[in-house]
Amino acid sequence: MKKATLNNLLIKYEIETIEKHLIYTFLNISDLEYSKSSILKSYFENFENDQELYLSISSLNINSLKELENYLELLIPVEDRKVNGAFFTPTYITNFIIDEIKPKKSGKNLDPSCGCGAFLIELVEYYQSNFNKKIKQTIKDNIFGADILGYNIRRTKLLLSIFALQRNEIVDEKDFNLTIQDSLRADWKHSFRRNNTGKFDNIVGNPPYVKFQDLSDENRSYLLNKWLTIHKGTYNLYFAFFELGYKLLNENGMLGYITPNNYFTSLAGESLRMYFHNQKCIKRIVDFNHKKVFDSQTYTAITFLNKKVNPAIYYDRIKEGQKPEAFLKKAGGSPNKIKELNYKKWRLLKLKEQKNIKIIETIGTPINQIISISVGIATLKDELYFLNNNVKKKGLLLKTIDDKTFEIEREITKSIYKISDFKSQEECNHNTRRIIFPYRVDNGKALPIIESELKKCFPKCYIYFKYIKGKLQSRSKGKIQIEPFYAYGRNQSLTIKGEKILTPTFSKYPRFIIAEDKEALFCNGYGMHFNGTEANQTFSSGEVTHSLSKVENLKILQKILNSCVMHYYVSKTSVSIEGNYPCYQKNFIEKFTIPEFTNKEIKLLAKLKNLKKIDDFLIKKYQLNL
Repeated sequence: MKKATLNNLLIKYEIETIEKHLIYTFLNISDLEYSKSSILKSYFENFENDQELYLSISSLNINSLKELENYLELLIPVEDRKVNGAFFTPTYITNFIIDEIKPKKSGKNLDPSCGCGAFLIELVEYYQSNFNKKIKQTIKDNIFGADILGYNIRRTKLLLSIFALQRNEIVDEKDFNLTIQDSLRADWKHSFRRNNTGKFDNIVGNPPYVKFQDLSDENRSYLLNKWLTIHKGTYNLYFAFFELGYKLLNENGMLGYITPNNYFTSLAGESLRMYFHNQKCIKRIVDFNHKKVFDSQTYTAITFLNKKVNPAIYYDRIKEGQKPEAFLKKAGGSPNKIKELNYKKWRLLKLKEQKNIKIIETIGTPINQIISISVGIATLKDELYFLNNNVKKKGLLLKTIDDKTFEIEREITKSIYKISDFKSQEECNHNTRRIIFPYRVDNGKALPIIESELKKCFPKCYIYFKYIKGKLQSRSKGKIQIEPFYAYGRNQSLTIKGEKILTPTFSKYPRFIIAEDKEALFCNGYGMHFNGTEANQTFSSGEVTHSLSKVENLKILQKILNSCVMHYYVSKTSVSIEGNYPCYQKNFIEKFTIPEFTNKEIKLLAKLKNLKKIDDFLIKKYQLNL
């Protein structure tokens, strides 16, 4: 697709003008006589062909109805895309979902957020291919669609009319079961004159992905009172579409949606997972994990549910390096028993993975009982606080901003590890980053230095803070008041002392690094640190105990955390972003356990340097079949 060409046209022409020329040009290229269709004829009434625009659109070489549909999807205004979460659905996705639900010849099929009709067009084609049914009759008997945007319903009608025209059929306005409505507020018994039951045999679609933050206050209030699936956290609109679809299904019906896969683990998705647990309605999930199928930063899965009681969810996940289309051709599924899933956070696994993960989580002591795990500090504007210890003048550190250089007293700064800076332990060992720390620590609590004291004791830093006051005050965008204005955005992890193991939030492979500066802060990830006497209890085996210093403990623990065992665990139980970078947040690693080691094993592990030998040792120790 030539998006740049279309984007340039959008600068010069109105959307409706471009839409008409897209359709007109396609009809001309396809040698279709649109005047045969009353819908198309009416649409082009008073149409004036702009020759320059026509030539520009001709250069797009739109040779199929699917390509035309793609370009029409791109014409959705930015404000509508944000509020209605519109994403174009690839054909291999729509085909897979429709083939899985297997519509019957007399079945009524609904897309409750149909957009430009991607699923509806494929459904018509399915009926033609499998039942040799006329397009006109299929549209009347089997196809139902709704959308909140009027122009989407118009485009669906136009595309279906062209689809019929390509096959020498004519459809009329009265044939369509299409309606403009907010599906989450609609009275479904009165939405379609050909279906007054409000129930459907199959429901398909790509429901809108709209964040809680992008909804109006009125809409939030209404939805909260109406739908069970959005009672927790900053929910997404597609949660409610799952609930809607389930309610609209006939007893023997099936639903197939493609949605983000973050509902498996997110805090916001807890109400939806609880709903699924109660209904036991999910039959199958096909997960694309970190592979993108849309032209957006959205990671997706296809979910199938029905009205039966399903004791297990059949789950499959795309393999590393596998293309989504190839994955769907061979997608299977391993049963994940509902009673063994925790609605607080799902870990959906393949059969072999289930055995290994259970071993890893039960063979020893959970890591969160051995060592504390904390998220790094959050200033909400790090670049305003960061300094480099190597940039100084006469004992003062220098900070340059807006081409102005300020002097900062070193005494109001602390060393900080920005975890994303480091690719290796050696890089961490040579850390020179510092941060302005406008706090006093008293009895384990960090309190901001009051402004009068800051001005008196650290006048140079105070001058700098006054200069950047506007930038600091803009941090929360007016949502919270940060007092004093130079305090950090959040108060977390300001008093953690001692050696720490640091990990980035996302990493392709385990990257646990030891930070030996006991006074240093950390950010952009998580820190693990011993409290009290935990250090001397970390590795003990009932009969033989081995007492270790904290640093020694950390170094042994670091080897375990950087092993293939941790990589396997996190890559199967965590979420990943594009490029297969799993998440190492606390809630994804805290159940990883450390087995008990004998004196001999600890000494051996301490001596081992070769990564493969460490991995082999730990695979055997954990009794895994990787």
